[in-house]
Amino acid sequence: MRTNLTRLWAIPALALSTITADAQNAYISNLSLGRFIEANDPVTITVRARNVSSTPYFSCSVSWNLDGGAANNMTNINIGGPGIVQNNYIEVTNPATMSAPEGPHVLRVWINTTVDTDHSNDTLVIPFVALENFAPKVVLLEARTETWCPQCPPSNDETNDLMVVPEYAVAKFHTSDALSSVCPVCAQYDNEYGINYTPAGLIELGDYSAYEINSQWPGWGTDMAARAQGVSPLQLELNSSLNWTTRVLTVTLEATFTYAVTGGELKMNVYALENLVPGPQENASSGYIHNRVMRGMLGDFYGTSGVIPSTPVVGTTYSHTYTWTVPNEVKLADLKLIGLVSHDLGAQGRTCINAVKSGASPVGIDEDAIAADRLVVYPNPFDQELAVIITGLNGKARTELVAMDGRLMDGRTVVLNGSSPTRLDLGADIAPGAYVLRVITEQGTIERTVLKVD
Repeated sequence: MRTNLTRLWAIPALALSTITADAQNAYISNLSLGRFIEANDPVTITVRARNVSSTPYFSCSVSWNLDGGAANNMTNINIGGPGIVQNNYIEVTNPATMSAPEGPHVLRVWINTTVDTDHSNDTLVIPFVALENFAPKVVLLEARTETWCPQCPPSNDETNDLMVVPEYAVAKFHTSDALSSVCPVCAQYDNEYGINYTPAGLIELGDYSAYEINSQWPGWGTDMAARAQGVSPLQLELNSSLNWTTRVLTVTLEATFTYAVTGGELKMNVYALENLVPGPQENASSGYIHNRVMRGMLGDFYGTSGVIPSTPVVGTTYSHTYTWTVPNEVKLADLKLIGLVSHDLGAQGRTCINAVKSGASPVGIDEDAIAADRLVVYPNPFDQELAVIITGLNGKARTELVAMDGRLMDGRTVVLNGSSPTRLDLGADIAPGAYVLRVITEQGTIERTVLKVD
């Protein structure tokens, strides 16, 4: 069963449903429901009830209905009795789950109290579409991480945890520190879709996270999880090649629709990111290493228009190819990509319909330069540590341990030393099973299947 657990901040028509209400009394907020959900799949309705007045509300009810149908009530909710502090949020889950047949729908959720005189903020109205035929959802989080605050989690820890989850694509913006010079377009993007303070997150290209992280707002994790429960009417594929000699990256983004999205403008874009970047970080120890640092937006900060029509044909594939010369400051071995399609509804908002993430494949070199018999990996099967030798090859390389479903389990920069082994301590957190060990060098890439045992 898919469950949607957290808040929504705005309500562009047929966009990701995101609602925050504000007033001087009892209200509800933080209801998360994807713009598209799976048809006939039960969804849990969870909101946060809040009392911002000095009057205690000992008994409230939270109700919902679908398309104006019968109300599903949850009563006797205490947001003002002993132990309930003014301005606190109380998470409320209605015991009745929602299932919607295929097609467009409207969900209405409201709070009711006997003494609340201001009803302007009591109701959330959320349009969404239920799909029978859909693609898996990858949630995009864009975060500014160059500064920090006393109430925030340790520097970048939360986004570092999120970026390894297959259903999440994380891009980190630096617009005001030493890392910002590599990506001038990042500052343009920040000015266009301004985030008021850092750390801040722009989730789904239109859902501005205008909240402070504190003891009652643990961060982006639950927001991302709620959005990942949704589905997408769009299947994305990303194919790339990277010429290590000319530093030219060529990327083709392909979009195939399972449902005809209508209205507004559909735009493509590809983000180029770099891992393992040393640089400044406020409130972090010296030698801090950044990951998923935004280095280029191949479709500019607006995205590429005109490739996808305003009403795409279901089953038709729309594609666009980008070329980009990677700046010399960016390490080719640590380049990562995010492809995305956004839906721009003008004044009604902007949302990311789907995203896809991948590495950048090296080409333009002799792919046979590293013969298979030059790579030695032992022991295989392994427990926690692998030793890697590429005979006769010295210098920096990138190693990646990739699960069979494409998840990157471990990635690091190493130094190869001829016939001496380079040891990879992968720790005990890697689950037993088969993996692909990929070694990327300027002379080529070579892979070997390895087996992790207990």
